[in-house]
Amino acid sequence: MRSEEEQAELLREWWEKNGRTLIIAILVSVVGLLGWRQWSATQDARAESASTVYSALSQALERTGAGEDREAMAAVREQADRLLEEYPRTTYAAQARLALARLAVMEEDYEEAAAQLRAVVDRSPTRAIEHMARLRLARVLLQQGDAEGALALVRRDYPEAWRGQALEIRGDALRAQDRHEDARAAYTAALEAMSSGEPTRDRVQMKLDDMTPAS
Repeated sequence: MRSEEEQAELLREWWEKNGRTLIIAILVSVVGLLGWRQWSATQDARAESASTVYSALSQALERTGAGEDREAMAAVREQADRLLEEYPRTTYAAQARLALARLAVMEEDYEEAAAQLRAVVDRSPTRAIEHMARLRLARVLLQQGDAEGALALVRRDYPEAWRGQALEIRGDALRAQDRHEDARAAYTAALEAMSSGEPTRDRVQMKLDDMTPAS
């Protein structure tokens, strides 16, 4: 076994060779940890702030009714513009565009509604929001008389939660093109895709009944 003096000398030599590197590594780790905590705190603060703005937007949107409350509509635009400017790459920005599209539809400004919805489709943060925006855009295109454009948007296979809506819109677009047999098939498929308690079933059933030839 080495004596205490030999062990001390080995430790001193090791420290001379590695001590500086060890200190630097410790400092880098500490600085990195502090930086990460600061970044996380900043992100949490931004997320909380964005959530507050979106909450104000949602409350104003609920007050708009069918577009009668102009003050509420102005509040929606104000909060939506803030979300788009300050949080452009977040889900809140996509929701802001959806809200602006809804206001545009209330005012029958379908060009503006389509522009906002296309922006969501092109840069959607989630697949669910993309599906929602695509279907809303298809409805807007139908309002503009673009049945073929609407069909293009619902031609893809949508997940189960959206399939019934997509098939209903397909039926609407085919009906607009006087393709009545195809439209009836789409409405029938929409009913099959919808759950029994889905509130839109009655609307689709009425459309199908309206197209069923009298016996």
